[in-house]
Amino acid sequence: MFDRVLVAMDLTPASEALVSILPELKDFGTGELHLVHVARPVAYPVSASISALDGIRERLGNLQRTLEGKGFDVQVTVTTGAPAVKLCELAEERGVDAILVGSRSRNRVQEAFVGSVAWEIVRRTQTPVLLQRIEPSRPDPESALEVRGSGLPNRILHPTDFSDLAERAFHWVEGMVDAGVKEVTLLHVHPVGDDVARSEARVLLEARAERLKRKGATEVEVKIRGGDPAEEILLSGATNPDYIVIMGTHGRGFLPEIVLGSESRQVVRRAVARVLLIPSARSSA
Repeated sequence: MFDRVLVAMDLTPASEALVSILPELKDFGTGELHLVHVARPVAYPVSASISALDGIRERLGNLQRTLEGKGFDVQVTVTTGAPAVKLCELAEERGVDAILVGSRSRNRVQEAFVGSVAWEIVRRTQTPVLLQRIEPSRPDPESALEVRGSGLPNRILHPTDFSDLAERAFHWVEGMVDAGVKEVTLLHVHPVGDDVARSEARVLLEARAERLKRKGATEVEVKIRGGDPAEEILLSGATNPDYIVIMGTHGRGFLPEIVLGSESRQVVRRAVARVLLIPSARSSA
């Protein structure tokens, strides 16, 4: 499913925590890892900059050898520039299947957020982005960070508005079922009081449920809700670390500007589950 994965390594405590789950990408069929660190250009002497980059290469080289010992083909890239731009360029050049980015909350009581670099990656890329939640292991702010959910998730949550992009995201749902996740929730949120939309949605969701069952899914729940899309997605499992949410980065109707819109992107900001964001396909024009 994710044969090649580019891992954004900023060498913060959050990315150090992300390292702990990299071996578990084997569960997703990953065989090739691209560990990429992009340093912003700095004004201090060139010799100091070169020394700092050499130190980063050494650290990532040690990680490379560890992961190669676990059966991965690993490439390390250390470069300078605008991080999001460079990461997106490298993802496209190397034809990776996903970009893995760690995200964390400000602290245990504030709303979770995705960092500015991660948002910029989502905005720019044509490659699916897998956001992995990272949180403190204990309530005190000085505690070590840990990954919330790793390996194959227990359940997939797939919000859909039946757009072309949602159908593209559904192919990734099918791929996840092929990888071994057998429980799925299919969710559609319609305008309150629109009974026609509700009936049509049920027919479409049931057809998708049958497709997944033919692929081996053992439990497929169909949920049709009226109300606020972001809240319904969160209530349907996006706050469970053992789930993965698979959805498009834009929507039609029930998911307007799901990621880039200021209101609806709270789904990603508040989710504890992993979130796989599927971008629109690049136009051939």
